[in-house]
Amino acid sequence: MHAPAPFPRRLPQRVVVAGAPGEQLTAFLRRLAALLDVPLAPLADLSGPTEVARLAAFDGWVTTGEEEWARPVLLERAEVLVRVELEAPTLAGRVRRTLRRIRSDVREPDLDWVDDVAVQRPGLEVVRLPDPHSADSWLRSFDEEFL
Repeated sequence: MHAPAPFPRRLPQRVVVAGAPGEQLTAFLRRLAALLDVPLAPLADLSGPTEVARLAAFDGWVTTGEEEWARPVLLERAEVLVRVELEAPTLAGRVRRTLRRIRSDVREPDLDWVDDVAVQRPGLEVVRLPDPHSADSWLRSFDEEFL
């Protein structure tokens, strides 16, 4: 059993999310951005370092952290880093994950970099959401605490 995910103390404005790409992550990102009332700007939608630097300079945003080259700029301004596992640990989920790993054109994201962030940015809040239930509870906490 996993320890409960920490609930936010205040409404963050700049959030980097690390997770496996797909519909579930997209839905999580949209919901988080809507709850925080900030723009959603997935890293894949940005054209390069100049746009990443412009995004980081804004006061509020939700983005992803899949590109190593962009992380230092984003994490320097981020208030929260969220590592989220949105695929339920079921047999079907394991089969899908295995098939993604087998396909040569689909790269399974390496999220181990999240664990190293504490050394790079000791003051950055890191939230680990190990399953869909934890992710949903964490998002609901914004409704309960701030609305």
